[in-house]
Amino acid sequence: MARPVSFILSVASAVFALALPASADVQTLSADAAHTLVQRGELILLDVRTPSEWAMTGMPRDSVGANVKDVDFLAQARGAVLGDLDYPVAVICRAGNRSTLAAAQLEAAGFADIYEIVEGMAGLEGIGDGWIKRGLPTDQFLPPDR
Repeated sequence: MARPVSFILSVASAVFALALPASADVQTLSADAAHTLVQRGELILLDVRTPSEWAMTGMPRDSVGANVKDVDFLAQARGAVLGDLDYPVAVICRAGNRSTLAAAQLEAAGFADIYEIVEGMAGLEGIGDGWIKRGLPTDQFLPPDR
């Protein structure tokens, strides 16, 4: 007895979906909450801005600089979590654009627990004041000697 094509396609779709890794749901996080989680050792915070921006404002305390525009951004992110793609990671930029891009790249690369700090370092109207205006601590960025 022949099975209808629609039945075969639905079974094939279900099997294919099970074979794919689960997609991460990028969640948002306030700057305050991110700071607390980083200090507890429960989150890695990636500052995805440029080195010149890090030099101007400093970097969030205990964050890791990983410029989203670098060709090795994903390698830097993997290094920050010591290869554990299940470890929670958050991304922050100036005001939310690059952090969205970074979160999407991390998701596509298999990171499982991703947060975006959409208010960023500078704040975003209607979203939040941002890391700096909230008075959260920063570390001075010292570029490597050349």
